[in-house]
Amino acid sequence: RIQILFEVMVDSENIEVKVVSNKAAQEPAPPPYTDFDPNHGTKEVKKDKEEKRERWGNHIEFILASIGLAVGTGNVWRFPYLAQKNGGGAFLIPYGLMLLIEGLPLFYLELAIGQRFQKGFLKIWDEIRPYFKGIGIGQLIVSLQMTAYFPMVMCWCMYYFYLSFSDPLPWTQCHGDEGNISESCCRGDESKYYWYYETLKVTQTIEEPGDFVPSIVICWFLSWFFTYICLFKGIKSSGKAAYFTATFPYFVLICLFFRGVTLEGAGQGVKVLFTPDFKRLGDPTVWVDAAGQIFYSLSVGFGALILFGSYNNVKNNCSRDAMIIALVNCGTSVFAGIVVYSVLGFREHKTGVKVENVEGGPGLAFIAYTTAVAEMPLPQLWAAAFFFMMVLLAIDSEFGTIEATIGPLRDYEFFRRIKKELLCLIVCVFLCVLGLPMSLEGGLYIFTLWDTFSVALPLVFIGIIECVAVSWFYGLDRFCGDIEHMTGGQPHIYWRICWKFVSPILITVVLIASLVKMLIKAPMYPAFVGCEKFPVSDQFAGSENWVEKVPYPDWSRFIASIMVALPIIPIPVMAIKNWKKPVRPIVHPDEA
Repeated sequence: RIQILFEVMVDSENIEVKVVSNKAAQEPAPPPYTDFDPNHGTKEVKKDKEEKRERWGNHIEFILASIGLAVGTGNVWRFPYLAQKNGGGAFLIPYGLMLLIEGLPLFYLELAIGQRFQKGFLKIWDEIRPYFKGIGIGQLIVSLQMTAYFPMVMCWCMYYFYLSFSDPLPWTQCHGDEGNISESCCRGDESKYYWYYETLKVTQTIEEPGDFVPSIVICWFLSWFFTYICLFKGIKSSGKAAYFTATFPYFVLICLFFRGVTLEGAGQGVKVLFTPDFKRLGDPTVWVDAAGQIFYSLSVGFGALILFGSYNNVKNNCSRDAMIIALVNCGTSVFAGIVVYSVLGFREHKTGVKVENVEGGPGLAFIAYTTAVAEMPLPQLWAAAFFFMMVLLAIDSEFGTIEATIGPLRDYEFFRRIKKELLCLIVCVFLCVLGLPMSLEGGLYIFTLWDTFSVALPLVFIGIIECVAVSWFYGLDRFCGDIEHMTGGQPHIYWRICWKFVSPILITVVLIASLVKMLIKAPMYPAFVGCEKFPVSDQFAGSENWVEKVPYPDWSRFIASIMVALPIIPIPVMAIKNWKKPVRPIVHPDEA
């Protein structure tokens, strides 16, 4: 039954009669909403803003930012050293296998899960199952631990880039306090002298922190300033920065390649890198090193890939992107190895220092490479090019990892109330202060402690739980259906087998092998002892490499244990806490 409501609207000229239904009479329609009405629709507008997700400016920005995240200084100074140490060309066999059955499947999984859910990793794991919320917390903590120490690499590279404009290059000679040749500078070891005595002013052991080194402190603050400038607008600013920071290093690397392979002795260096020693393949350590390098190099487990994928359109072909980015990363490692070892071959030709006499990490870049560059024509040019490339590689990796700590927080209302620029500033300042002790004279030891323990083991553990959570709880069939929805095709059976069985089993083996290795042999660090002729003190004899492996003291092992445990503990804690919570139906954004 319809009741008739007569509404009389009287004005100076006529009378208007409206007929309204009973429903309308009981629930009068709201007045028209306009953006200028401050008292209407506030809640609805806020919800719309919450659901609107940031997007990459275009697909190229995503590809470049992801390549910049994966390709870092480790491709230049860690992979070549591991290859030479673990059988040369033979190392490419375990490296390639680990890429196919460990690296690529996890890389693909993280990009796909982020793109499908369109959220940060903190909310994704909570939605899959409440008891997996700890995975996201662990990824957040490991990203914070990574970003607390990694900028020191950029800091050192910035300082050496500045020094590269000196004539002569400062690491080509060593002077004492009065400008005379220092006794501590053994013949032919000028680069080592400058690195340890002038740049770091390093103390002898980790138990001697020393004072702050002014030049390193300045570069430390500068590195964080540049990081903030490129990040404060989120992916809108970091995506644009990637056009330069992700591409220019390749231009420099290509230039260094052509210069390196034309140097005398370059062939000997490349031969050392790729000459296979198949006997080394019987050593389990070689396989563990290959797995660890793949895991670390591809930036799997940090959550940054999940976040980057969530900024893509749901219909983006994430399987193609995963192949491109992962293969470019690993190809860069091999290419960088040729560049570095061609220069080391030249160093052997000029100075007699064997190509094999090199350490991975900072030693390769700041000692071995600088020695070789000093012998080249136009040494300032090639030194500046190399260290500028290293700065860009470091800052690009830093972008993605810090974004991985900020982006997921903004999925929560509390953090959305804070301006993005302010939240980024708070995170950067916190991490800058946290890592400042690495600018001490004993800072190299703090850096080594963080680098050894804060990332590697937690990432491997998180990788195992990721595979289990997606394949066995979210459901492999459902996940493959998600990929079909996004790309138009089901993933190959190869990926299904890797996700459900091969990858988690293999990563578990790597984790157990790493733990056994640590338990069998006490963790050690390289203490500075000086050269054989002039040791630093009577406590240790001098060494050809100027360092001697000594056990970590108890307090540092305790700190190392905390760094390993912090990202891992939330996973079992949240599993126990939320085990009985009901599983909520998962509704993806494009299904709502």
